[in-house]
Amino acid sequence: MHLLKGYWRGFVGGPDFNDQQTLQFILEDHQLSINLPQSNLITEEPPRPVNFPYKSEGWFDSHKEQQQHNSWVHINTALWMYLPVISFTPSSEYGMLGCSLWIKRLPAGAKIDPFNLKALARFVIDEYDSFHNGDIDENLAAGRNTQIKRDLEKESAARSTPYSEERFAEALKLDIECHGQPPIPPAKIVNFDNHQWVFYQEVRANSRSRKDYYCLGLDQQHYLVCRFTHRVDLGSKHKKWRDHAFAAQEKIIKSIALTPIEESVQIPTENTAGRSNLLETTAAQKS
Repeated sequence: MHLLKGYWRGFVGGPDFNDQQTLQFILEDHQLSINLPQSNLITEEPPRPVNFPYKSEGWFDSHKEQQQHNSWVHINTALWMYLPVISFTPSSEYGMLGCSLWIKRLPAGAKIDPFNLKALARFVIDEYDSFHNGDIDENLAAGRNTQIKRDLEKESAARSTPYSEERFAEALKLDIECHGQPPIPPAKIVNFDNHQWVFYQEVRANSRSRKDYYCLGLDQQHYLVCRFTHRVDLGSKHKKWRDHAFAAQEKIIKSIALTPIEESVQIPTENTAGRSNLLETTAAQKS
């Protein structure tokens, strides 16, 4: 039956919601819960942290990671491979869907309220644009588009006939699309089961792979991010699994709940596969 279903769909793997677990995390005075299918990758997993006191002095800075414009504290990551029904080579996978939970902090001086979703939607795009089009910092890989523009200006100046303004703009756009960080679509507010999120994508015209971000305010300085990565290894096979991956993404984001936690509730030391009884009642999610 498994093979027959695979032949009908054109792939095997991906998130299977018949085999899922509920993970719970303590974010200061709130509990975060999410339903995640078991990964189909064989990995050795260390104990999963549960408690994230991100408001404590110095805690965020001592636990944060940074990659390009994103600076975050990692909560959890899950991965699912999409594969052909019959694999003939070790590298024949179609692609992979990943889901990561982060806590992000607003930079000093940012005058926005993360609970104002319209303001947060503007901020996440401005943060991307400012990082890649601003000052150059090789240690952070900042200002990549600025460097590309400077290099093109030098190339134009070295020519016997410098580029016209129109030709320069065309060449710069192409160079950024191929080697830099092109503009991304505006963020928007999306609604799942009456819970609103800020949603935006990092996409490139020359790649089927993409990153989808869902953001939700935690307090006046921090916000929660659920990031989905769609890594496409075989572009010719992407159509077979893209709709399944997007449907799984929506189902996962709908499962996320952020509920106030009572002071008397005992915090576990690590997550287990089943749902622990941290809260007997649910409360409305902040939006």
